[in-house]
Amino acid sequence: MGPQAGDEGGGQRNWPPQLQAAAAAGWASFLAACLGTLLCFAFLDPQIIIDGLHLEPDALPVAWLTRTGLYTLGFFLFWLVGGVAAWLTLVLTRGLNR
Repeated sequence: MGPQAGDEGGGQRNWPPQLQAAAAAGWASFLAACLGTLLCFAFLDPQIIIDGLHLEPDALPVAWLTRTGLYTLGFFLFWLVGGVAAWLTLVLTRGLNR
């Protein structure tokens, strides 16, 4: 089936420039978080962090304080840092183009 007479661009969507920039920043920061998490936890065992906290048995419930929980926290922290860096890059480059 070929493109219909009413289709523009052969079925491709035309996103607004702001949405394209947000998608590019989000995807780039996601990939940076993947790489950062991989490199960080290749050399750092989360169990060392858990053991180093010396939690009391009656301490506040920290059910998320597991290896998987720290991997998840690390990933989202890397994603946050990457997202802030990407957003700042967009803000600075758009300011220069005006």
